[in-house]
Amino acid sequence: MSSYYGIGIISGTSLDGLDFCFAEFTGDSETDVWGYRIEHSVTVPYSKIMKDRLGSATSLSGIDLIKLQSDYSHLIGQCLERFILSKDLRPDFIASHGHTVFHQPDKGITFQLGDGEIISTYIRCPFVSNFRTKDVSLGGQGAPLVSCGEKYLFQQTDMCVSLCGIANVGCQGDKGFDVCPCNIVLNHLVSINDPNLQYDVDGNLAATGHILPDVLEQLDKLDYYQQSGPKSLGIEWVSSNLLPILKPEQHSVPDLLRTYIEHITQHVSAACVQIINKTHSTVMVTGGGVYNSTLMYDLKQKLKKHNIKVVDTENEIVEYKEALVCAFLGLRSLLNMENVFCSVTGSKMDSVSGSIHHGTVRHSKPSLQDRFNFMIRKKNLGVTELRIVKDK
Repeated sequence: MSSYYGIGIISGTSLDGLDFCFAEFTGDSETDVWGYRIEHSVTVPYSKIMKDRLGSATSLSGIDLIKLQSDYSHLIGQCLERFILSKDLRPDFIASHGHTVFHQPDKGITFQLGDGEIISTYIRCPFVSNFRTKDVSLGGQGAPLVSCGEKYLFQQTDMCVSLCGIANVGCQGDKGFDVCPCNIVLNHLVSINDPNLQYDVDGNLAATGHILPDVLEQLDKLDYYQQSGPKSLGIEWVSSNLLPILKPEQHSVPDLLRTYIEHITQHVSAACVQIINKTHSTVMVTGGGVYNSTLMYDLKQKLKKHNIKVVDTENEIVEYKEALVCAFLGLRSLLNMENVFCSVTGSKMDSVSGSIHHGTVRHSKPSLQDRFNFMIRKKNLGVTELRIVKDK
């Protein structure tokens, strides 16, 4: 049994901020049995300027997108450095998903902001990024990536549902797909109603609205919902296909929110029924949508009709499951173990995905005290990290 300490970094499509999760993973690469323990986690909100830049990334010119790539990568590096120093962490590795700008696997395209070479200049351990590209090149969707973590870290439930920017469902890492846009749409509607609000607190605004049958019918007719999995969604599809149906100039925002919650819960509950073949089953629900009481009440009621029970989940897992799984993906990449599965993504084969970047080691001559602080860490990661444990 070996022990590995890693940091996972996630930026969701709902633009809440950067999630950092420092965790210990214990396991055996031969038996492929794993456990985890979260030690520290934090969310760093984006500034309004960065949030606006990320929100408009799909429409930027080539040079402006490259500039955003550089600025955003340095932001991740700076936040990561502060997180490590503030908690006095000693990670063996770090992994980041990046922020998705384009995701069109049918065209062989997926692009996430967050340059691993830039970010690695802020750290001294291996850094893993770019988890989607290989799977898309193999003909897969490149998503959802959480299936790997669900298979090895969350075996206590039959299914997992993530209510993040985009809602997805998975079944023990063997099946899974993006179900529908979730918080990215709800937050968008709230911002129209009140630019100072980032989300519908506890779903209170949606609770005052009424379901609009005509709008609901238009949403349900979208081509994406007629497809079977594997399938995945990108922000471009949301902007061009779904948002034009939700017209705040014709309907009140509370009514649109309540209607869209009905849309989410109908499709998520149907997806759960689709991928499970047990009479009585359990599901773990995570992501920001868990804190929307209107959404969760509606979802639980629909799942209850199919004898599917939502299990209680710790807040830290609700909020940081995606970042935890990102770290686990990075670990498996460094161990040369498969971390993306064709049964979920539809690619030609399972793959070991992720680009590995070496941390930056300062080569200035160390002082005598520094020499005593040298650490050589061999954690079966395929690399030997030699570093000076000393704050700048």
